[in-house]
Amino acid sequence: MRTATVMLLASSILALGLMFPAPGGAVPTQFGISGLLTQPNAETLDAGNLSFGLWLDHSDSDSGSATIVPAALTLGLGSFLEVYGSYPNLLFNDDDLQSGKGDVALGFKSRILGKRSAPFKLALDIQGRRSVSDQPGRDGINSYLGRMIVSYRPERFGVHANVGYQINDNPADAVFDDQVVAGGGIEFYPNPRARLIAEVSYATEKEAGRGDEGEATVGLQYFASPHLTLNLGVGFGLYDASPGWRVLLGMSTTQGVGTYFTPVPRVIQPPDPLEVKEGEEAAGPIPLIRPLSPLLAAQARPRALTGVEKLEVPVPPPGQAAEVVLSRAERLPLEESPAVRTRGFSAIAPMTSTETQDLAEEGEGEAVAENGDGGGDTAIKTFVYRKFRLPALTFAHDQWTLSEEGRQAVFDILQNLREDGRWFLLRIDGHTDNVGSEQYNSRLSLRRAISLGAHIVNHEGLDPARIFVKGFGQDQPIADNDTVEGRAANRRVEILVLLPKESSR
Repeated sequence: MRTATVMLLASSILALGLMFPAPGGAVPTQFGISGLLTQPNAETLDAGNLSFGLWLDHSDSDSGSATIVPAALTLGLGSFLEVYGSYPNLLFNDDDLQSGKGDVALGFKSRILGKRSAPFKLALDIQGRRSVSDQPGRDGINSYLGRMIVSYRPERFGVHANVGYQINDNPADAVFDDQVVAGGGIEFYPNPRARLIAEVSYATEKEAGRGDEGEATVGLQYFASPHLTLNLGVGFGLYDASPGWRVLLGMSTTQGVGTYFTPVPRVIQPPDPLEVKEGEEAAGPIPLIRPLSPLLAAQARPRALTGVEKLEVPVPPPGQAAEVVLSRAERLPLEESPAVRTRGFSAIAPMTSTETQDLAEEGEGEAVAENGDGGGDTAIKTFVYRKFRLPALTFAHDQWTLSEEGRQAVFDILQNLREDGRWFLLRIDGHTDNVGSEQYNSRLSLRRAISLGAHIVNHEGLDPARIFVKGFGQDQPIADNDTVEGRAANRRVEILVLLPKESSR
């Protein structure tokens, strides 16, 4: 009867899940590993995210009840790797063994297949456990778990499954068998702030005579903010070796990017100028608002601008402004990057320096292939409306990752452009001094242009289709390279704010 009830609830969630598209984000479980409530999925915590979770776990079985307070810590180490750990009971009331969850755990999970935005992912989890118990014979027993995790989440509905093998050390008073473990669950989001969950766990017999272990759990997660998640779950034992029922209450806080993003509306002016040929007009009505990168939410609050006037370079009036021809080959090469996440309610993920370097290496041959002729009907003629110059301190020496000063400068510039109210295109030009080979400087300047463009997309919410990049290397100095001051002035990135020719916007 208990199993039938769980299956009915799971089927209901499955049916409802087909109605909605899904947001992304990895959320730590009771044991620290990202997933559902107790079962893992193949997601990994965003790079730089640090999560702490505190749970209340109350269970009841024929031999009595148990109440424990587990704590878990999770750290995202990269775009595909996380490390996690948990301690079973901060109450220290000796209920650990009775609860069936009395292990200290430390593990690593790596996503080995599937980009962050891909619906299908495969991950490998390696975990070490050590039992905590008031019974001397059962305290300090080690076990080692390895498992494979599969996730499929095409939209707002997701299915997750895992299977593995656990090696158990023997206590002094018993013989423990190694175990095959398995589990999984389903999820769906009725809205971006809530997630409904149904999951099941199973393990073969560990101690002779106790039988197999298994529980089914249904629950709800509510994202009070991107950095605070509230959890509620009710579990039912499927075998005699498991408690008859269990209640979970949990809270996890995540510092960094966070676990979900809120879409931010923005006024746009379509169509893409590179997609409309001369003499043609875009069909259909012009949309006025669409969701943009939710990371813009934290950036778009009104603030006093500082330093923009120091960064802006005077340009001639529109009638005398220099013409700039943009080609598709110069467009910021982000469309196929694993750093761009555009599905459902997901945001564009922060780009690591490794991913930025990969983009630069992929695009360096193509992005500078055309130098002004624009490639025929794939080009657009523009004029320079405004121009900003970011000095050497924008980047560290010999690096293409933005410094803190560079991030602040970009934020000020984009905030100023938002208030300007015009629809515009950006071309980002990278320049270096003459120290080093021409080939090295050409690559470095392009990498810096791509890195700055990626930052604008990721953190300022601009459509990547409106950003173009060029790397000029050492070819366009503005000062004497024979002096320290001159070389510093030549190590720069320039942001050209462009308007289409004959534009009245």
